[in-house]
Amino acid sequence: MDEGTLTDAGLLIGLCQYEQAERLLEQLLAEAEESGDTESASLALEGLGTIATRQGREARALELFERALEAGGDPDPVERETLYIHTARLRAYGGDPCGAVRLLEAALARVESQPDHDVAQFAYYAISLSYAYADSGDYGKAGSVLARVLPYGEELDLRTRQRLYYAMTRLNINIGRTDKAVEYGRKTLELTLSAGLDLVFESYHQLAYTLLDAGDTEEAGRCLTEAQRFTEGPLDEGFLEVEWGRHALQLGDFDGAIERADAAIDLLSDRAVPGVLGRAYLVKARAYEALGEPSRADRAYLMAIDGLEQQTGWPTDLAKACRRYGKFLRSQGRFDAALQMLERAGDAGI
Repeated sequence: MDEGTLTDAGLLIGLCQYEQAERLLEQLLAEAEESGDTESASLALEGLGTIATRQGREARALELFERALEAGGDPDPVERETLYIHTARLRAYGGDPCGAVRLLEAALARVESQPDHDVAQFAYYAISLSYAYADSGDYGKAGSVLARVLPYGEELDLRTRQRLYYAMTRLNINIGRTDKAVEYGRKTLELTLSAGLDLVFESYHQLAYTLLDAGDTEEAGRCLTEAQRFTEGPLDEGFLEVEWGRHALQLGDFDGAIERADAAIDLLSDRAVPGVLGRAYLVKARAYEALGEPSRADRAYLMAIDGLEQQTGWPTDLAKACRRYGKFLRSQGRFDAALQMLERAGDAGI
């Protein structure tokens, strides 16, 4: 295995010199495939996947990570934690949360089978598995697997504890427990900043989302402004534009909300995140409704619901969209359609 080339490529990726890193990794991959060095091939593919992720090419990144798993013959999850976690995350983003669950369940079982396995690594895989369960709509299992981690809270290193708080925030967002989501969101951000950890953008963004749900527009705006400083590509920027759109809605700036939502759609439309696209269209629908443009609002509501339905495991968001659309339909005198949509909201909720 050519460890020197892998180290050089890793340094170049860290310096954002992606073209040079890509050339090194493609050369290493070609040599590894020719010589039958499956471990080097797998590591080179993982590196190429990391570059694709940094560049916002999520579909390509997932393809490369899947090839890395195959080339490595399902490598040891203790040694290749990043590969398993990233692959699971992108499977879920790409609409295959059940595939993410299968991958992480198997990886966690292999980690736990190791004598004296590392508690932090167990916790990291368990937290990631909780995301996958939530994305597949199984909130009971998501809560159960996090409950296995909570007793180790004080033993965990700060980075793992941060991810635990982040996961608890996410779970409470998904099941509509806004107060708890805000509580854990504040804990996440406080720990992130005080300990100088990564996930700064994610922590600010997540708290802003929960604060908007709670109607705290002013503090949410401050969090969004801070999050803006830490974006790392089109995906982050698209996520942020959606929340700025919600922020504008709460301020009554409906034209601004549409502008923000359109920016989000441009950034996210080819990035395998249908649920976030659905949220963007919901912003547009609400703004058009407020501006008295019912035909545009109707189309945007339908696009919102379609996107949120594709993003398995977001029942709270889907229920909100269906409920708002149902009320809109009723205001337009379409009573039968409104009743069906409100029933659908009830079916989508948890």
